This record gives sequence, structure tokens and C-alpha cells, in this order.
Amino acid sequence: MQDLQCVMAGRRKFYSAREVIEYICLPDGALSVTESIPDDKIADPDFEESPEAYESDSSFDDDKPLAAIPKANLNHLDVEIHNIHADSDTEVPDDNEPQPGPAPVNKEFSWRQRKPLAADIDSSFRGPAFLPPPDEIPSPKWYFDQFMDESVFEHISNQSNLYAVMKNGPELKTTPSEIEQFIGLHILMTIVCMPSYRMYWQTATRYDPIATVMGHKRFDNLRTYIHMNDNTNVKQKGESAYNPLFKVRPVLEKVHANCLKVEPEENHSIDEQMIPFKGKIGMKQYIKNKRHKWGIKVFTRAGVTGLVYDFEVYTGKGTVTNERGLGVAGEVVLRLVSEVPKGLNYKCFFDNWFTSPELIVELKKMGILTVATINRNCLRGWNSQRPGVVRMK
Repeated sequence: MQDLQCVMAGRRKFYSAREVIEYICLPDGALSVTESIPDDKIADPDFEESPEAYESDSSFDDDKPLAAIPKANLNHLDVEIHNIHADSDTEVPDDNEPQPGPAPVNKEFSWRQRKPLAADIDSSFRGPAFLPPPDEIPSPKWYFDQFMDESVFEHISNQSNLYAVMKNGPELKTTPSEIEQFIGLHILMTIVCMPSYRMYWQTATRYDPIATVMGHKRFDNLRTYIHMNDNTNVKQKGESAYNPLFKVRPVLEKVHANCLKVEPEENHSIDEQMIPFKGKIGMKQYIKNKRHKWGIKVFTRAGVTGLVYDFEVYTGKGTVTNERGLGVAGEVVLRLVSEVPKGLNYKCFFDNWFTSPELIVELKKMGILTVATINRNCLRGWNSQRPGVVRMK
């Protein structure tokens, strides 16, 4: 195809077919003809550049007619970030459900449709190789101990004994071993369900794996005095240090620290999980698309194996603040990947609730690659009405 010549105010410039196609695919106003001419060439009004100067090793063939060049599709969508506006404050929604909303730090994106060069994307994983599985598969109890270690049960036993004394009740004298049994019985009760927990000890419905471990009176005492934090330090709602998770915060922190000790995989998924619960609690959420629609929402980062590497419990408005101008949803992702090694091409997967172009750019700067869906209205600067541009469905 012959090169196109542009004459403006006595200045001439040749455009190759590649440049013409790229210019047409840019949104209106993103690049003017004069802006595309280098300054050193504008300075010389007699400047004339030969077409050979635009020969390149690109995948476009300048000898083909324009109609013969295949139309680009969204698989070959490339984006350039031109400038960044000043930060502005975005008000956090008043309801309990965090909304991603428009990111207050807006970058201007110019979208081009072209086949990216192989060198544009280096997705090779540079982290340490994942350790091979052990010769002998550990027991479920072993996995449980990795997250709920001895320090957790020791803390609960100390706080339960303290609470029993504060309530002027009988001396509890519980131990970490007994607390571990108590929690294990509750786990077993979720597998072998009965209408009332006392039925596990009744003659007609007795269940020996539970009844022989602990008597029902001792079980009732532990249910009455079980505690995980010192009530004398609790803050009321409205006070500056108020924490909705105060009663379980020490145990949550220990479990969270143990999650971070697990060797990370290459691929990670960030999503919402629900802890089923229908009781009276201010942080209870309803998500219609979840298997358990009612419960406590937890943002998690998990691996392909299903192991959770990081999590954050959603307690309502104020759980996550828009500190870096990427919206509440973007802030959730950045907080959950804060412990992921940087610059090693770990992969992070999430859905369109979290996704924004600014977030993807920020993760790329950290050396974390992203695979995510995105809503069409989040593609700022992408003009789906321009001829030759494939529309997103």
C-alpha cells in the first residue's frame, strides 16, 4: 500500500499504513495530526521524510490494500495511558455493601487494536518452584493444626477461665486440650446434625463419638463461659477504638498469621466467601449469588488447592477505606496481595466487581499479573461506536 502524505501549514509528513490504522483506532481527540509529528521535525518547515523511514518489523504488511488487512478484535486490544489527573475524594457509600464505584484517580486511556508483540507480555513465573507433595498425605488434623495451633487453644482457655471468675461462677479450670476437644465437637456436630445439641447425649439418640469425649454438663459449662478476649477492654459503638470483631479479634489474628505462613502457589484467586449465619449481628450480609446467601462476608485470597492465604472479614462501612484512590473494591485487592512476593509474576484472578484499568496497571507495577473480567463501562476512553471497532457484548 502506498504511504499517505499529509500537508499542513507547509509541513509534509508521510504516514505508513500501520500508522494510519493506529490513528483511526484511537478515540476522537486522543491524538491530533500535529501532535503526532515530532518536535524536531516541526522545527524544519522544509522537512520531508521518505517512506522508507517507516519500515518496521511489525505484523502489518504495507504492500497489502487496506481492505485485505484483517479487522482487529478484542483479543488484540492494546491500551496506552496518556496522563493522570489530580486525585479527588470519593465518598464511601452509606449502605453496608461496599461499592467499587468510579475510581477517583482517573487515567486517560487510549485504546488501539493491534496484535501485541510477544515481548510485550512476559508471563513466565519467576518465583520458587512449588514443593512436591509429601510421600505420605497428612491427616485432616494436621492441616487443621497449621491454622489453629496450640497458642490459639491456650489463649481461649486463659480467657475462658478469666471470664468465669469475673462472672462469679464456678471455677472453670479448662485447659488448651479441653478447648481443642470442645471446638472439635462443634465441627463434628456440623457433619452429624441433630435438631438439638443435647440429643447427642440422650439415650434414644446418643452419638458415642461425641458423648464419650465430653459429658453434656461439662459441654454446657464451656458453652456458657467460652471467651476469646477480655471484656474489660471492650469499646462501645461510637468510640474511636470500637471494633465489631473485638470478641474474636485475638483468635482471628493468630489464624491470619498462620495463613500467611503457607507456601504460596503461582495462581491466586480473590473473591468473597460467606460464613453461614442467620443470627442477630450487625455485620450480617445477604448475597443472592452465593450458595449460602446469609452470613458474614469474608474477602479471601486462595490458591488452586483451595487453601486460604489471606483474608479480611467485612464488618460494614469503614472496613476498607479508599486510601490509594482505586475505589473500595480495588483497595480490597491491594490489601489482599500485600503479602504476595513482588516482581515474580504471580497471577491473580478476580471478577468484574473488583476490576478497573487503574487496578490492573497498579498490580502490573508490582510485578503481579492479572486475569479478570471487566464491565464495558469501566473501559474509559474506549469508543465502541467507531467504525471497525468490535463491540463488546
